Amino acid sequence: MAAFLRHALPPGESLFRNVTRERVALPRVRRQGTTEHLAEASSTETRPSSEPHPSTSTTEETQASPLSARRLPTLPPEEEERLAEVLLSALSVVVGEYVSSGARDVSLSGGVDSATLCALTARHAPGRVRAWTMDVHFADATERRNARTVARASGVELVDVPIPDAVLPDLLEPAVLGNEQPIINARAVASFAFYAEARKHGASVLLSGAGADEVLLGNPSALSGARARVEEDRRLAREVLRPSIVDNLGTNPEVAVPWALEPEDASEEVRYAAWVLRELVLPPELRGARAHGLTVRTPYLDAAFADVALSLPESALARDGAGKWLFRHAVRALVPDEVRLARKTPRYAHTALSSPVRARWLELYRAWLTPSRLEPLRVIDPGATRALLERSTRLSPDVPEASAVDRLLMRLVSLAMLQAHRASDTPCPES
Repeated sequence: MAAFLRHALPPGESLFRNVTRERVALPRVRRQGTTEHLAEASSTETRPSSEPHPSTSTTEETQASPLSARRLPTLPPEEEERLAEVLLSALSVVVGEYVSSGARDVSLSGGVDSATLCALTARHAPGRVRAWTMDVHFADATERRNARTVARASGVELVDVPIPDAVLPDLLEPAVLGNEQPIINARAVASFAFYAEARKHGASVLLSGAGADEVLLGNPSALSGARARVEEDRRLAREVLRPSIVDNLGTNPEVAVPWALEPEDASEEVRYAAWVLRELVLPPELRGARAHGLTVRTPYLDAAFADVALSLPESALARDGAGKWLFRHAVRALVPDEVRLARKTPRYAHTALSSPVRARWLELYRAWLTPSRLEPLRVIDPGATRALLERSTRLSPDVPEASAVDRLLMRLVSLAMLQAHRASDTPCPES
């Protein structure tokens, strides 16, 4: 339990009996033109265009110099055009294969990734495609408008699924059990409800844009920001762990961040991407949908596309601090400019504390974060947890600490729910 709360659970292992975890295999492709020899690449020396760009960086250089602030070597225009064609062709082939196997439904958020999937699917199955959008209070208004624009341009049927805020607290427990691991934000619960409605209305296989950010460097500053979030989560976790557990944990300087546990020989960017996919992105997308009998397919993570994307140099993906530059260029004939060029909207910061039904969420937290629910976990201090919960009631949703506090509270509630549905009387192996 303590290991989980400190983000130190080895990949593939679960805290609970008869519960599996989604194992994300790391691609063997190493990104070209990353950070190890950037100084050399940025020098006045001219490289032949046929020479590969310099390869990966040291962790220290990545920490010291965010991607958005670094000078990257630029490719000749003709080479960028060639790579753009290769990238789009690879994705089109993958989408075509899914369509040939029966996929006709697409999850459409309104971002460039899902918009491209929608347009390509419509090309492969004209007049036979449905695009599904989620209407929930934290959905970005611009992206929802963009989703309607894309649906019209692609000639697909748009199905808008309303997710009332009032239903989300009651869905947390089934969502946790369906995901088979703790949930840390309200979006994952809304996705669980969304997939239930899609299945109810006839969708059986749904194409999703999940993974595009990770393989296409969609958020160049994500890695540096993630370190700060991990440290904040760890600091709060220590507050609710029993003192003896905290004293015995110690600190391994070689495992400073959870993605450092990945054993494969890969760049930090790829290891971080795999961790994000396994812990945050894929469980709600795959397991949450599967709980309702719906299969979600992720074309951007298909090896035929991911290998191409991960072989691209950073200079072709990140430009002026924005990610996916080459991809956005490649889809210019498919996706309207207002969608294609829109900046990335964060997806993981939606908390129960910012919900219109915050009082109901707090009521749910109080019902689960009791001594009788927490004692079986063996490592959680019920008094400290109650103090944190009461502190959260006085927090404004806008303060920086609110997101971290709510992540921890929702994680603790999730663990209590999983413990309540345990398969045996033994709490969990780590305890």
